[in-house]
Amino acid sequence: MPFCESCDRFYTPSTLTPEGDCPQGHHVADPEDAGQFIQSTAPPREEDRAAKVPWHFWVLLVAVVIYLGYRAIQMTGWLIHWLGTR
Repeated sequence: MPFCESCDRFYTPSTLTPEGDCPQGHHVADPEDAGQFIQSTAPPREEDRAAKVPWHFWVLLVAVVIYLGYRAIQMTGWLIHWLGTR
């Protein structure tokens, strides 16, 4: 899609002038005129297979286990109380 750097807009080919300029009269850069992509000659990156879980994940996990354990104890106490009053 043609792009006009002066207007900072993309244009459709039907909106360009016969000379290939934008309606404002600026030259439009056409992607087909651009050069081809060049493959990098840099060596590929090595992936770190031994990535560790962040420490704050473990803190959050411990907090959730403590909270849910407390709520389970609370529910058990409520259930015993409710069954005792029946």
